[in-house]
Amino acid sequence: MERLWREPHSELWRIELPARVHPEVAEVPRVHDPIEILYMLPRRTGTSRRPLVFMMPILSNRMLLMREFASAFVHQGYAVAIVPRKDLEFDAVRSIQLAEKELRVLIMRSRQAIDWLVTQPRIDPERIGVFGISAGGIMGTSLMGADPRIDAGVFVFAGGPMADLMVDTTESKFTRKTEAVREQLGWDKERVRRTLRGIIRTDPVALASRIRRENVLMFIASDDDSVPTALQRTLWEALGRPEMHELPAGHYAGVALYLPLLLAKSREFLGRKLGAP
Repeated sequence: MERLWREPHSELWRIELPARVHPEVAEVPRVHDPIEILYMLPRRTGTSRRPLVFMMPILSNRMLLMREFASAFVHQGYAVAIVPRKDLEFDAVRSIQLAEKELRVLIMRSRQAIDWLVTQPRIDPERIGVFGISAGGIMGTSLMGADPRIDAGVFVFAGGPMADLMVDTTESKFTRKTEAVREQLGWDKERVRRTLRGIIRTDPVALASRIRRENVLMFIASDDDSVPTALQRTLWEALGRPEMHELPAGHYAGVALYLPLLLAKSREFLGRKLGAP
């Protein structure tokens, strides 16, 4: 463990764990890289174990807004952990075939991080929440569906299914790959969609039935084309119509405009579900 900084009310640690790699995903590039955990703790005195909020980064592994939400959760008394994702770039044709395995790797690495976190003396293993914005919310939903240890989820502008999201989003990270596949293979957009639907199983909509709707809070942006609003509503329906707030804004503007509301509602919901630290 390496302490990165210490402030009057919190401290941040960096941990690296060896990755446990299942043979079925061994071909994914960099799958053997160590698992990095950024682990933030309140510095309050006391011996009680604290609830954990496991935060999923947004697209391309950017830490945009992670500090704001992490600081708010730690100020509330929670421990917070973030596992930066590997930012992988594949050959376009190969990447479509590896899509499911890469998604599985992301979930496996998060679960292995939680395996370590629940052994820590300051963490209450019976009170774990997950929080994510955009791609972080999408992967957070999949993680919650795959890991029964997670008791609460807050998902901001998340949607699915993954195949539709990858084809219909305006995010350049995905549109470049979709266009490359279409050029190299001569496929139209709908064939890319059908192929992805046949490959991807680690999907928030597919895993939604494993999640109790009362344990989820969602935020939907009513004018979103990064995670199309229709796909956000599809995920909400798949989750059984959990508690939800629809915000009249687009993807990035929505987070910026409604940041105080997002912070307040997220903290209130996690407080209800995980209890007082």
